[in-house]
Amino acid sequence: MTGSKFSSLRAMRERREQEASADPGPVMAPVEVAAAQAGSPRRVGRPPGKRSNPEYQQVTVLLHGQTYVEVRKRLLDERKEVSTLIDELLAEWLKR
Repeated sequence: MTGSKFSSLRAMRERREQEASADPGPVMAPVEVAAAQAGSPRRVGRPPGKRSNPEYQQVTVLLHGQTYVEVRKRLLDERKEVSTLIDELLAEWLKR
C-alpha cells in the first residue's frame, strides 16, 4: 500500500488548486456579457417579488386541507397564486 488512505484526496485538492491558480478569471454567462457590452447594469437572479414589496403584508391563514388542495388545483389551471385570489376576494368584500 502506498501513501495514506487520503493521498488521492490530497492529490485531487492539489490539482484543483493548480487549475484555480491558472484560471484567467471569472467566466461570464452570455447574458452577463451582453449586458456588460451594452453598458447597462443587469442584475442576475430572480426579480423582486411580493415578499420584498412594502405594499404587501405577510399573514397566516388556517384553511381546511381539502379546500386548500382544491383551490390550488383550480388556480394551477388559471396560472394564479393563492395570495392573488385571497387579495381579490378580500378587496371585493371590502367594497360591499
